Amino acid sequence: MTNLVFPACFLALAALSGLAAANGRRWAVRLPLLAATPVLALAVWWQLSQRDGLPTGARPADGSAVVASVVQAPTPSDAGAIYLWAQPPNSETPRSYRLPYTRELERAATHAASAAKQGRPVGVRTAKKGKGSKGRRRDEVTSSGLQFYRLPPHGLEAKDPSG
Repeated sequence: MTNLVFPACFLALAALSGLAAANGRRWAVRLPLLAATPVLALAVWWQLSQRDGLPTGARPADGSAVVASVVQAPTPSDAGAIYLWAQPPNSETPRSYRLPYTRELERAATHAASAAKQGRPVGVRTAKKGKGSKGRRRDEVTSSGLQFYRLPPHGLEAKDPSG
């Protein structure tokens, strides 16, 4: 679906530009087209920048495997950020995410990236509120609402409970 959005936007942009540039007496009719063309161009540029591997402000998809993390510590002029590379489920390539900095998220992301580097797969998901398990080690839930947890080793499938 997303692959069709970009060609459609480019065609609309070309059509608007052509209509705006066309000769005619009614320039006032073309004025909305002239105003819409740069807005559409900026929208297309922004969407392309989201696809080019630049970090996105969205959260990683539930079940994404952590690949690495980089921490940009806060300074007086900058709030800081945590850059997390995670591979979404059913995807061959990792995606970069820019998350707001918190000390708690820094510890969790650094620990998850270290475990992934050592060959222990770590997943990330949005934490569900009010879920606590007695007697079991709790997965680390950060104030950002992300939860890091251990994934089964590569190549192992989850057991079918029916048999």
